[in-house]
Amino acid sequence: MPISNGLLIETFTPQTLTETDDSQGGVTTSWADGTAFRGRLSSLPVAERMSADKLTVYASHKLFCDYASSLTEDDRIRNSDSTRYFQIKGIVNPSNSNHHLELTLLEID
Repeated sequence: MPISNGLLIETFTPQTLTETDDSQGGVTTSWADGTAFRGRLSSLPVAERMSADKLTVYASHKLFCDYASSLTEDDRIRNSDSTRYFQIKGIVNPSNSNHHLELTLLEID
């Protein structure tokens, strides 16, 4: 049984980076939209880590959504009005139950 629809209050679209030939021997990259889904976005307390003596923000949000096996950490997520974009930092399938996913995200400026 999926998450109650009353809890999934926003629409999000996964995007995959694609490469196409530009007819001049080069390659053009762009983000291609996948199938939109409903979810609930929650802000996280700033999760930081040290890397090469530099403090780096690791994650800024968590997104709860119904199970979608096609999502990968190579995708990015955009909200319905394309004002916010998020890099997927982690995907958790609690108890491997294929019931719902918890995505750890970092908002992209």
